[in-house]
Amino acid sequence: MSHEKRVKDLLGRLVAMSPEPPPFPEEVSMVEPVARRASRPMLMFAGAAAIVMLLALPFLLSDFGDQDVATTVPAPGSSTTTLPGTTTSTQDDTSTTQPVTVVWEGVVYLIQEPENSFNGNPALIPLWVSVAGVGPDEPFTAALAHVSASGWSLPPGFDNLIPPQVQIVDLGTAEVDGEQVWVADMNEAFRAGANPVGFLADVTMLNQLIYTITDNTIQKVLFTVDGEPVDAFGTDGIDLSEPLDRDSFIDIDQVNLIFLTLPVLLGDDGYRVEGRSNVYEAAMTIRVVDTDTGETVHEEPVMATSGSGTWGTFAVDIDADLIEPGVSEIRVFWYSAEDGTPANVVTVPIPETGIWVLVPLDD
Repeated sequence: MSHEKRVKDLLGRLVAMSPEPPPFPEEVSMVEPVARRASRPMLMFAGAAAIVMLLALPFLLSDFGDQDVATTVPAPGSSTTTLPGTTTSTQDDTSTTQPVTVVWEGVVYLIQEPENSFNGNPALIPLWVSVAGVGPDEPFTAALAHVSASGWSLPPGFDNLIPPQVQIVDLGTAEVDGEQVWVADMNEAFRAGANPVGFLADVTMLNQLIYTITDNTIQKVLFTVDGEPVDAFGTDGIDLSEPLDRDSFIDIDQVNLIFLTLPVLLGDDGYRVEGRSNVYEAAMTIRVVDTDTGETVHEEPVMATSGSGTWGTFAVDIDADLIEPGVSEIRVFWYSAEDGTPANVVTVPIPETGIWVLVPLDD
């Protein structure tokens, strides 16, 4: 369109928008004042439109009016996905999408060599841990296989007998003999057993798996490889073709006489210490120690539900004012009837943040 034609077109629009001339005074009726007041907004609108058109005239006469209009769409921000057993964190950005960092949090049963143990058996200790960079579809793999002493930092005094090459391929539930059980389908490396090798290490590895997988709702687990029950496990060829529970490997005296069944966490009533024991007359002691000074901050007796050859349970709450996270540790033991020294001592340090963050050793 030529500039001359554009000018004519704009002038025609301005004429069309101009108001009609007012009538002569002698033709005005008695209701004219009202009609005139009503027409004033229209006159103002028409005048404003004319001004706008005149101001826009230079732009319309330029080549800008012949260009296409560009549409800008902002880049999508990152999203947050929460899966069972995992938490994910993201950061919104208007220009780039940030990578999703997956963090698995949950309870892992590690082991500890108790101080002054009468039988030399390891103690099971559950810890609440955080593992970053692990896929959300493999939480138990993260908790048990990736968290190995050779590949990940573990809290001081703790160990893991599950070899890093052992993997949980799939974890689900099934009904076996009318009972709902966990079914852990393992990879082929599982058959070989623990590292180091040996019967005690093998049953300790199984206890770590059994205690970590089971809960109050489903209390048994069946181990399979390629969907078939494992009838020969470890150096002694242990038969695992039937579902196992938390009592499967404690009656044969393969665990410490004191161990914990819940992580030591801060609750409404203080720090909860809960576990099982089989000590003389079910009498135990809980002690809070300041690791900076080595001094005993608090000590109290604890009675289990049974002892002297029968496994019992115990639970106690420790006042939060007695605990300094990052400095305090809790010790659970029984005084030996022979020499009066603390025996089968289980030690649980209290982390500063309440959770143990596990990272690769090469970091």
